[in-house]
Amino acid sequence: MTDGRSAPTEVFAHYRELLREEPWLETAICWTVVVPHDHRPFSVADIGARVSGGSPHDVHEAAPLEALPYYDGVHPMSAAPAGPAVTLFENNGFLGSLPEVLRRLSRDGRVCGVYWNVEGNNRLSYAADGRVLVSLDAMFSEEWDDDDFAVLEPELRAMTEMLTEDEGDWQAAAMTVVESVTGVRLTAEWLAGSHPYLTFQWPVAT
Repeated sequence: MTDGRSAPTEVFAHYRELLREEPWLETAICWTVVVPHDHRPFSVADIGARVSGGSPHDVHEAAPLEALPYYDGVHPMSAAPAGPAVTLFENNGFLGSLPEVLRRLSRDGRVCGVYWNVEGNNRLSYAADGRVLVSLDAMFSEEWDDDDFAVLEPELRAMTEMLTEDEGDWQAAAMTVVESVTGVRLTAEWLAGSHPYLTFQWPVAT
């Protein structure tokens, strides 16, 4: 590796361990990382405007994940700077996986994220410059096509090798792709910390 990032095997091992330490992650999450092209970080307010597309939303002070409001019609999302990037995290949420949200978030940058829920629905997504370029079912790599590999090569090749050894680790493998593409790592310390957050009213703009 020439960019200072960890090798995929080390990243994969990290996420397998994280999922063992934090078993609730396996149920339903949406983790999305936004990386601006010019290395000037987007503000939390800007992220809110991009996710909402103009629909009602609010910006809040830092709070731990367990303190975020969860009730009908309100969707919370942690939004924390990570160097020039921004980490977006939804516990049992999905906004960061929506194509219209990915398009808005990726204007002037690129976005990679992973989503799954308790029913097995999932998405591994990559968008850049306002376009969704990859949207995959992370559980079934045999369904991916050459266009997907052309966009995220070598990250998806590495992921298929990981899944060859153990298909049950598809969540850790998908998270490995997000870190490999963005350079941002999700850790137990981050999950236990307090971060600024946004709340959105459903539906967001299409």
